[in-house]
Amino acid sequence: MPIVPPVVILADGAFPTHAYPLSALDQAMTIICCDGAADQLLRRSITPHVVIGDLDSLSPQAKNAFGDRLVPLPSQQFSDLEKALRWAADEGASQVTILGATGQRDDHSLGNLLMLFVDLGLEVGLLTDTGAFSVVRGSRSFASFPGQVVSLFPESALVQLTTTGLAFALQHEPLPALHRGTSNHSTGAEFSVMSTNGAAVVYQEYAQEH
Repeated sequence: MPIVPPVVILADGAFPTHAYPLSALDQAMTIICCDGAADQLLRRSITPHVVIGDLDSLSPQAKNAFGDRLVPLPSQQFSDLEKALRWAADEGASQVTILGATGQRDDHSLGNLLMLFVDLGLEVGLLTDTGAFSVVRGSRSFASFPGQVVSLFPESALVQLTTTGLAFALQHEPLPALHRGTSNHSTGAEFSVMSTNGAAVVYQEYAQEH
């Protein structure tokens, strides 16, 4: 079956509960499921496009239900999420949204977020239950709202950032430490980030529901 956008990769972390990631899952035309996450879909009567990984976390019920769409990749060189990203790139996807990448083991959560820096030629976004992570290579503009929490994480100390539309502006400068870009704020309906000498990950907190 060919990959049809929009494409969602469901990792085996906490299943999303916020309306934004759930909407992305509901609207996905292709769902690539990482190993044990298939059980989450089975419980919700959702059928994935494929189930990828070493399949060591998959229940017998999920193996039976999705037996015609298993893609066993036993190599331990990559995590199941990275296998799914590489498979999507090989199959011709150009944009993917990752769900379920956080909320269980902290080391897995951090590793999955750092994986956003791996450049496979895909436009990759990652949605959690609090906000959205995006990758900037070059320059990019973002829809926003006044007061939105925006955090910037450069790939390395060599990365220089230029921003517009943020309360604490940067002008072609590196951050003094990789964690110092947290808790900036948008000042309007849009902001932009330009990253040179490497990539940067941008976090945008969702609007608070009232």
